[in-house]
Amino acid sequence: MGVLGAVVGFILLRGLYTLLLWVAPVLLVLALIIRWQVFPATLKNWLKTLQTKPLIGVLQAAFAILGFPFFALYMFLLAIGGNKVEQLRDQFQQPLNTRPVPEEEFVDFEEIESRPKGEPRSREPIEPPIIIVEEAPKPRQNEPKKPDNPYDQIFK
Repeated sequence: MGVLGAVVGFILLRGLYTLLLWVAPVLLVLALIIRWQVFPATLKNWLKTLQTKPLIGVLQAAFAILGFPFFALYMFLLAIGGNKVEQLRDQFQQPLNTRPVPEEEFVDFEEIESRPKGEPRSREPIEPPIIIVEEAPKPRQNEPKKPDNPYDQIFK
């Protein structure tokens, strides 16, 4: 069962690779048209990774070459996704920036005491809190005290 699943998965991935191999140039051109800034940003991130973690940077470059169809799909999705993120950001920021600010409206505020940094705090007397202490009930003297644990008597 596991071998059959692996064979089916391999055939599906090979078919996807072949399909993307034919479509990859179109995906790259579309990514350039939609948002060309994706390519310099990806190159910049790859160079940064190559400087900080050289092994991972080399592996990323090898994947970009050997898995070129998947890399082209990644760049296309990044261009589309980045474009959508910018559209949403513009949509939500526009109402905040274009909202008129009323000039005649006053806002309620609370005045907070301020003092220079080096000046000591004013010494106002603080009243101690009132603590109510309840007396614990006294044990009865008439009853003999029972042992806490019956197993303690075994070792006597």
